[in-house]
Amino acid sequence: MNILFKRAYNRGATLTDGILKVSDGRFDGITHKDGSYDLDLSSYRVFPGFIDMHTHGALGHDSLKVSYDDLNKLSDHYASCGVSTFLVTTSTAPLAQLEHQFNVVSDRIEAGTSGASIGGIYAEGPYLCAKFRGAHAEPLLRTPNIDEAKRLITAGRGNLRVFTVAPELPGAIDMIEYLVQNGVKVSLGHTAATMEEARLGLDAGANILVHTYNAMAGLNHRNVGLLGMGLVRDDAYCEIICDFIHVCPEACKIVLRCKNSDKVILITDSVAPTGMPDGAYNLSDLDCIVKDGIARTVEGALAGSSLRSNRALQNVVETLDVPVETAAKMLTINPATALGLEKEIGALDRGYRAHLTALDENYNVVLTMVDGKIVYDNR
Repeated sequence: MNILFKRAYNRGATLTDGILKVSDGRFDGITHKDGSYDLDLSSYRVFPGFIDMHTHGALGHDSLKVSYDDLNKLSDHYASCGVSTFLVTTSTAPLAQLEHQFNVVSDRIEAGTSGASIGGIYAEGPYLCAKFRGAHAEPLLRTPNIDEAKRLITAGRGNLRVFTVAPELPGAIDMIEYLVQNGVKVSLGHTAATMEEARLGLDAGANILVHTYNAMAGLNHRNVGLLGMGLVRDDAYCEIICDFIHVCPEACKIVLRCKNSDKVILITDSVAPTGMPDGAYNLSDLDCIVKDGIARTVEGALAGSSLRSNRALQNVVETLDVPVETAAKMLTINPATALGLEKEIGALDRGYRAHLTALDENYNVVLTMVDGKIVYDNR
């Protein structure tokens, strides 16, 4: 397949007037010579397929409970948001429930999906701090335990990509080191960690801040905590929810001024009510109320978002004045690199899986491609 484009964005650069070749589900180079083409995307903006590495569900489907069949429905939803790869993100639950769900997700990964590809599992909890638990049920929080980590890695069957740990908890540093040694990326969040506790977690191999600002101690000029350490450490990636509900534009700009643009990752942290009417919902066994599209626990804590990846990009470009080629990295090559998938997805380079997203001038998703197959088409 040959794809005609006028503007494409790849690794922070803008490409113009070319033909992108696809062969056997992978990109096969770009030519700027005149030639034949099979797919005309010259009226749209072309990107590597978006990656939503932190999302808990949508359309009434909670990642912690979603069935094998409904995971496929979720994959179609993500494709309509321009997402070609997503991580099924679970929240705090009993160990047996997590093991069961990891097996369900792994079965779906092996079978494949009709929409966005499942890139793995992101376990957010249960080893979190009670004070900053957010929408995680306090009675289900646990102390880090390597034997439990082994069980969850086994249940994930090689698909457990990211595990969240609060670094100040007893046994947390040992667990972080164990997870990293076993090929699992570690994110730090839902934490009251001091500056030194955060430093120990990062030094142990953790490399991601969970939804930066949210569910972590604020910045103090004598104890900058995890937030401050994440902003000054060059080896730390910062997830951020750019819906301007979880984090205001000015706070987002602080992250963008402190961090190299290669280290910022746009996430949705979307939850099951995304795309559903306002009302009462149960999210991962926690009662929540959705009003005006905003989900909160009965205690008032934010409980994820209803953000879509294409709108996150729009917010960063139009409100934060970030060039589109720079913002695009935060949905493509940055999360791919943080996950260790930077040689497979996140770019339009030769040999990469042919994951592609096309947007119109209003950031509406026009087309999504996964492994060279069009999985969403709204031209």
